[in-house]
Amino acid sequence: MQFLNILIMGIDVYNLASDYPDVSINVKVKDLIEAAKVFAKELVTLSGSKVMYGPGTLLTKKEVMELLGVSETTLWRWDVKSDYLHPVMIGAERRWRWKDIEAIMEGNVTDYYGKPVWAGEKMAVPAMEGR
Repeated sequence: MQFLNILIMGIDVYNLASDYPDVSINVKVKDLIEAAKVFAKELVTLSGSKVMYGPGTLLTKKEVMELLGVSETTLWRWDVKSDYLHPVMIGAERRWRWKDIEAIMEGNVTDYYGKPVWAGEKMAVPAMEGR
């Protein structure tokens, strides 16, 4: 498998680890989290597949909006007005359950007329230009 150069803070971490496997590095927790995100993104790029979430995964608003291609207003409306999708409160943060998002994506959540509430690529939010 061919690995990409994974740069974190200007350092090629993969090659550093390959060349010097016994080196210890002190990192801040926030840098470690950022590194995990970079590695996950690179793994998706390498595998050519989509990110796989577990059934208990909680997603951020941004992640849900990107996955479904919907706006923040649509998420609010699906929660408050339509009763399709409800966030879970973790402290002061809202998170959405992967199993609920997956149900919407698979067409298992329907409107009052029996039609799926999400239509895949047709739901993509157009870029707001000129504002």
